[in-house]
Amino acid sequence: MSFPHVSFVLEVFGAGLLLVMILYAVQLNRRLAVLQADKAYLQKVIAGFNQATERAESSINRLRAAALEANDALQSNTKLAKELRSDLSFLIDRAESTADRLEASIGSGRAETAAPRRGGGAQISALRPLRGGKETAPSAAASSPTKAALTRALAGIR
Repeated sequence: MSFPHVSFVLEVFGAGLLLVMILYAVQLNRRLAVLQADKAYLQKVIAGFNQATERAESSINRLRAAALEANDALQSNTKLAKELRSDLSFLIDRAESTADRLEASIGSGRAETAAPRRGGGAQISALRPLRGGKETAPSAAASSPTKAALTRALAGIR
């Protein structure tokens, strides 16, 4: 006699479990929908990250090519500078020997002209200014910009 009540209790208990299961399924469905939306967002983020990675790789390749090009240009400029340095060194050596010879000839010319005059008249000196304070060497060098630049460069080396 108590069996009819037991089956009713079991049916109510089963219905309660089914109700809990339905509520759990609805909640799980909502969570799955949120995960699907997050999955789409995550796929967009990954696609953007892949594009950024590809751009970075191409930028690195361009940067590497630019660095190699700059290195080649620098090496060629360095080679040219070394050649110019050796040329200038040669020119400086030649100019120094020529200047020494000129100085020796001027000194011997002064000795020859000073002996007959004995202080009568003005002597021309390469280091003393002539006519109105102008020096002979810089005024001759100033006659062209190239000569003036060469004179300044030679003065800076000494």
